[in-house]
Amino acid sequence: MQTTSKTIANRLPILSLFAALLLLAFSACQKEVVEPQEVASADAPAAAADRSSNTVVDVALSSPDFSSLVAAVVKTSSAGLLSSSSLNSTVFAPNNAAFAQLPAPFNNAANISAITSESQINTLREILRYHIVKGRRTASQLPNGSYQTLKNAANPNGNLLFVGRSVNNEVFINGVSKVVAADVQASNGTIHVIDQVLAFPSKDIAQVAIGAGSFRALVAALNKTGLTNLMTSKQSNFTVFAPTDAAFAALPAPLNNADNISKITDPNTIATLRNVLLYHAIGARVFSVDLREGITPTTTLGRTVSISLVGGAKVKGSGNPVASNISATNIMATNGVIHVIDRVLLP
Repeated sequence: MQTTSKTIANRLPILSLFAALLLLAFSACQKEVVEPQEVASADAPAAAADRSSNTVVDVALSSPDFSSLVAAVVKTSSAGLLSSSSLNSTVFAPNNAAFAQLPAPFNNAANISAITSESQINTLREILRYHIVKGRRTASQLPNGSYQTLKNAANPNGNLLFVGRSVNNEVFINGVSKVVAADVQASNGTIHVIDQVLAFPSKDIAQVAIGAGSFRALVAALNKTGLTNLMTSKQSNFTVFAPTDAAFAALPAPLNNADNISKITDPNTIATLRNVLLYHAIGARVFSVDLREGITPTTTLGRTVSISLVGGAKVKGSGNPVASNISATNIMATNGVIHVIDRVLLP
C-alpha cells in the first residue's frame, strides 16, 4: 500500500504505541526468518554511498544527519559493537528527522546525551539493537519477510523486524519506516537509512487490546469464546482487524457491548461469535504496505475478506453490505500486528 493513502499514512498510533512502550519500560503474510540470498530487484533503492573502508560508526560520525543516532550509540556504550570488525550486520539507521518524531528526551542529540536514567539507557540500548539484523544484506538481498535482530528477547518473535515493499517497490520496515537511502557499505556492515525509529513490541495482541481501552467488547468476546489464549500465545503470529467498541455497538444485543457479551450463555450464540472473531484474523503478519487493491486474504475461519484502497484502505466481509474503514494500521504486538477497523466483519 502506498503511503499517499490518508489512512495508511497516519502513523500516530505507532508513535503513541512507541511512547507507551518507553513510559512503561522506564517506569519499572510472515515468513520464516530469511537467510541471506540474492533476490533480483531492478527497482531496489539506489545505493547512497560506498564507504567500505570505514566502520558503521565512522559512517555515522561522518554525517551530520546522524547526530541523534551517534548520541544514542555513545549514551548506550554501543560504539564497540558497531565498530567491531566482526559485526557483519545490516543496520537500519534512523536519521535525525526520525528521532525528532519521538517524545523527549529521545528526540534530539542534546536531549539523548543528557539522559541519566539507567532504565532509559537500557531501553534505548535495546532499541538500537532492534535496528541491527544479523548478516549484511543489500536492498536486493532483503526479500519480504522476517529477520532476526540483535535485540534480546524472551519470546520467539520478540526480536524480529519485518520487511515489506509497496506497490512502487519502496522498502518498508514493520510497515511504517521507509528506507530512504540504501546500500551504504561500511567495512563491517551495510547501512540502510530509515525515516522512523523502529519500536519493538512488548505486549501480545490481547494485552495491546486491553491496554488501549477502546476494545472492551473485543476483549470480552475473546474471553467468552475461549480465544484469549490464542491471542496471547508466544507461538501465534496473526494479523488482526480489530473492531472498536463503537463497531460492536452497531450490532444487535447481546453482541453490542462488553457487558452483554460477558453475560451470553447460549452455546449457539457463543459459537457464532467465535466464528466472527476468527474471521477477523489472518494467520501471518500483513502490514499496510502488503495490502493491494482487490486482494482477498484468507482468514483463520477459512473464508476470505476483500481489501479495497480506493478512497482509503478498507476491508469487507462477505456478509457486510458496507466495507469497514481501516482507521489505524501496523500496531505491533509480540505475536502479530493489529489494524483497527470501524465495523465488525461478518462472514
